[in-house]
Amino acid sequence: MIMTLFILVITSIIAFAFIPQLKKKKETKTIITFSIILLFATAINIGIALKLKIPSPLDFITFIFSPIRDLIVSLTK
Repeated sequence: MIMTLFILVITSIIAFAFIPQLKKKKETKTIITFSIILLFATAINIGIALKLKIPSPLDFITFIFSPIRDLIVSLTK
């Protein structure tokens, strides 16, 4: 639980450090993109801190491309 609070504090510091600079430059799209990526990274880090099982992106890629690989291998035989 303490690690989760630490992650949230660090995330808040990062957000308060960069978002005002982007607002001055009127970088709305950059603020939105930055916020989405920061939120995603925070969620993943909290999941890791709580020892949740987070699947690897490689598992999803393997799931998608295995049938395609099998099809290509069967066509070349």
